[in-house]
Amino acid sequence: MAEAILGSLTFSGEMQDHTSKLKKFSEREWGSALTWLHDAGLALYFLQKLKNANATDVLPTSTLSRLEKNLAANRRRVASMARQFDRLNQKFDGVGVRYAVVKGFSLVPQFCPDASLRHQSDLDYLIDNQSLAAAQRVVEDAGYSLTKSANNEFVFVMPSVPTPPPADEQYEAHAPHAVELHLAFWGSDSHAVFLTEPDFSVRNVRTHRWQGSIFRALPEEDALLLQVTHAFNHILIGWVRLSWLYEIGFFLKQRSNDTSLWECVDRRIGGDRLLREIVVVVTELCAQFFGAPIPSASRIWEEQLPDAVRIWIQNYARPWVFAKSRPDQFSLFSTAKLVLFFHQQYLPDASARRHLVRIRLLPSEPFFQRARSIATKSSANFAGRRQHRVLTRLLFHVTAGLRYLWEIPRWRRLTRVRGTPNPQELA
Repeated sequence: MAEAILGSLTFSGEMQDHTSKLKKFSEREWGSALTWLHDAGLALYFLQKLKNANATDVLPTSTLSRLEKNLAANRRRVASMARQFDRLNQKFDGVGVRYAVVKGFSLVPQFCPDASLRHQSDLDYLIDNQSLAAAQRVVEDAGYSLTKSANNEFVFVMPSVPTPPPADEQYEAHAPHAVELHLAFWGSDSHAVFLTEPDFSVRNVRTHRWQGSIFRALPEEDALLLQVTHAFNHILIGWVRLSWLYEIGFFLKQRSNDTSLWECVDRRIGGDRLLREIVVVVTELCAQFFGAPIPSASRIWEEQLPDAVRIWIQNYARPWVFAKSRPDQFSLFSTAKLVLFFHQQYLPDASARRHLVRIRLLPSEPFFQRARSIATKSSANFAGRRQHRVLTRLLFHVTAGLRYLWEIPRWRRLTRVRGTPNPQELA
């Protein structure tokens, strides 16, 4: 069903080609599909696509009603977050904070035609080191508290806000959001792939206007590279939100033939082979999932893409991206760990690859410590719920790991055909 929905979201086809498939699904199937759409960040984009094509009749009445309520709620949420966003920007300007807005509202309209169609959970800022202390004071004075400080990232949330709501309630104005201050973005600590991050700098900003707001943002070539590296970073971590690829695809649909833009992107990449390859991988995924056009520059760079990476994109990207990997989703033999074949192509040696496979296939010691703590310290009802969750995750890790091991012979056959070395021989 997810395949049919993605087909309806492609930039290269007509909606009519997919409505017959969508009409076949039952109300119960649509209920499950909505959960996936919310998680993927595509629910409201999908609703708008149906509206644009006058095809909302493919949905059961109850499903359409829920999506309309989600859209109305998200409009209120966007308006509420926009007011807070304006206040923070004015405070930053008032105390001389050097910043650039990244992601979020800065993506409209280049990556997202309408802010009310995307679920936004953060207000993100690039801050220079000298402005960090002043920026932190502004955010804390606005009522947020620091909850995470690591890897050049400082995350603030409202302490009175409840835990993350169910997927269907994430669009409500009262659902939590964070303010994130970033000194840099590439998180190699979580996946051991080291990139000389592009010099995203608050010294190189442009004035961005959105619904009466005027704020500093990165130039388009930097905004694109940031979105691309952000998506690639999450692929290496083990998951990617499809809406991120959809938004990059939307950008490509508008700008793939803009020669001057791609010359700027080429200059920003310079001689960095890995960064160029990251752009190729992400644009290829946008093309595969959403039919986004591939810029001619990326087609040229694609000639240098390693065969094993190309094989993974062609054979494993789709089953991997549709894998159930949420803690509350029961899934036997999930395809979630098939990304390890891809990840290993970016590690420097056999030892690093073995370490990656070991830590990703087997739950860590803290996982078991948590399970023991739940069993010994919690009340009976609470412990029962938490134990069920831990056991579900343990079963997921074990069977997803078996799924990966079962796939190794096929992977080796595919890569041998292309004459590609097999780092997995040692995995």
